[in-house]
Amino acid sequence: MRKGLNDRQFIALALIIMLCGVLIVGKDYFLSKKSKVYEEMSILLSQEPAEAEEVPNEEDVAEVVSNDGDTSGKVKKANVTYNYAGRLIIPKIDLNRGFVLYGNSGNNVDQNIAIMSGSTYPNEENSNFIMAAHSGTGWNAFFTKIDQLVVGDIAYVNYSGKQYVYKLVKTYSDIKSDGQVTIYKGEGVKQLTLITCQRPDYKKYYLVLVFDLEYETDI
Repeated sequence: MRKGLNDRQFIALALIIMLCGVLIVGKDYFLSKKSKVYEEMSILLSQEPAEAEEVPNEEDVAEVVSNDGDTSGKVKKANVTYNYAGRLIIPKIDLNRGFVLYGNSGNNVDQNIAIMSGSTYPNEENSNFIMAAHSGTGWNAFFTKIDQLVVGDIAYVNYSGKQYVYKLVKTYSDIKSDGQVTIYKGEGVKQLTLITCQRPDYKKYYLVLVFDLEYETDI
């Protein structure tokens, strides 16, 4: 008659089963965290303005309707002085706009260029500084002209006493249907990623621009 497992074999088998369970659960957890970062980026760009913001007047609403559902400009500009931590500057399209730190008041696409969940700041190793803004006809459509940029164009980020000089290396469209934004990150290089709704198909696609760091300098 075949003998059953002894105590040592039983304990070893139990440990193996527990380890397999931890690996499976851990894998699912980290994959879900990665997915959540992308989902938050897309939701923030596509959502309606928060109800807590000031309601637009009739003239503002008429402008939105006349632009076939353009969501930029639906929220009136807040009479607030923001504590900007840095600036995004793209001379070719006359963009020079401050940004506040992630998690602080004013870090949203209704009032400013927004730093996205999952970003790492320019002074961090192998960083990817991910920012989003509206495109359209409203006062807050800060990224309307970024579709005019071509590979080789330069963007500057002033942050924490330094100026980071980035060169555009890639642009692509990403469909909105899956509720995610696909972000490509190169190995061993600091990057700047800009996201907006692609015109004229802003209901269907995101426009994503990827910049590699050329150099940084003190300011």
